[in-house]
Amino acid sequence: MSLSDRHLALRAAAQWYARLGAAPECLETRRQQQDWLRLDPLHQWAWARVERLQVSLSDVPGALARQTLSSDPSIMGRRAILKGMLLGLCTAPLIGGAYLQSNEWFADLSTRVGERRNLTLADGTRLSLNTATAVDIRYDTQQRLIVLHAGEILVETAADSRPLLVRSPHGEMRALGTRFNVRLFAQHTRLTVLEHAVAVRNASFTGPIIVDAGLGMDFDDGPLGAPQPADISQSEWSQGRLVVDGWRLDRTLRELERYRPGFIRCTEAVAGVRVSGVFPLDDMDRTLLVIAQALKLKMETRTRFWVRFS
Repeated sequence: MSLSDRHLALRAAAQWYARLGAAPECLETRRQQQDWLRLDPLHQWAWARVERLQVSLSDVPGALARQTLSSDPSIMGRRAILKGMLLGLCTAPLIGGAYLQSNEWFADLSTRVGERRNLTLADGTRLSLNTATAVDIRYDTQQRLIVLHAGEILVETAADSRPLLVRSPHGEMRALGTRFNVRLFAQHTRLTVLEHAVAVRNASFTGPIIVDAGLGMDFDDGPLGAPQPADISQSEWSQGRLVVDGWRLDRTLRELERYRPGFIRCTEAVAGVRVSGVFPLDDMDRTLLVIAQALKLKMETRTRFWVRFS
C-alpha cells in the first residue's frame, strides 16, 4: 500500500472516531463503521492506529491531548474532535515521549493494546507479537531482517541459509539457530534467550557478545554489559499468561496496564504489597478482580478505563 493510501485511510479512521464520539449510543453509526472496517484490511490497519493514538495520548498533558481526546463529545462536537484527532495523527511523529514514532504508524505488522498475534513468515520463522507492537519485515536475498519499532516479540527461527536479524533502536541481534524474546523499552532493549544463542552488537560495541539460553541482556546504544540470568517465564505472554513471583503491586499493575487501554494504578499505601500468581491476559476484568480479592483490597472503577486499588 502506498503512503497516500495510508494517509487517506488514517483520515477516514479519524472521521469514524469523531462520528462515534459524537453519537456513542447510535447503533446505526456503529454498524456503518463495522461495515467500513470489513471492506479493506487497510481500514483495519488505520483504525488500530487511531485506537493506539487514543491510548497513547491519554497520559499526555497539555492542550493537544485534551483537544484530541475529549471524553465529552457534547463539549467539542464532531468537527472539533476530528480536527484534534487529525492534529494528533500529524504531530505524533514529531514529538516523542508518549507519542508514537512515525515508523510505528506505517509498520508492516502491528497489534493494538491488548491484542496478540502469531504469524508464520515466508521462510517458516514463527513470530509472535505482544500487545501494542509494531514491526517491519525486510527479507531479501542476503538476509532476513525484523525491525522492532515498539512493543515485544517472540521469535522462533526457521532453517535458512540467510542470517536472521532483529534490529531495535539500540542495536542488532543475530539468531544462532534459536528461540528468543525481545522487548523494547523507552531507553533500552531487553533480550531473553530461550533456546540456543543470540549474538548482540550495537554502535558502541560491534563485538558481538554471545547470549546463551537462559540468559538475557538489557542494552542501549552505550557499551554492552555481560549477559545475566534471565526470567524466562516473562515470555509466557505468548501463551496468554503473566507470571508474577513476589512482585510489588505497583509493578504488577504497570505490567497489566500494557494489556488494557486506560489507567490501572494503586495508592502509595498498598504499592509495596507483594503479588504472586499466574494471571490470564485475555480476561483483564477477571484478573483485576482476582488480585483485589486475594489481597483484600478495594478496587475503584470510575469508567472501564480507570481502575485504582486501595
